[in-house]
Amino acid sequence: MSRFHGYRTCSICSEACTPGNFLDHEGKRYCTACWIAKENPDYENIEEIREGNRADAKKWKRQKYSRNEGPLPVGPQSIRKD
Repeated sequence: MSRFHGYRTCSICSEACTPGNFLDHEGKRYCTACWIAKENPDYENIEEIREGNRADAKKWKRQKYSRNEGPLPVGPQSIRKD
């Protein structure tokens, strides 16, 4: 299972949410850009925030590990040599 699994998507724009870039309110998930647009529609840098969220989502999606992409770590090794 990838590390990105479980952060879901924004209820408004369907963009992937990453840690620190979303807000849950009344059972809905908002990305930071959609929340700012909802609360303060006159804010100037909403598109920059959206681009930042997309870049973060691409970074997080690349950090997943699966058996298809290569061997998984085997974990800690025993120090006993019997």
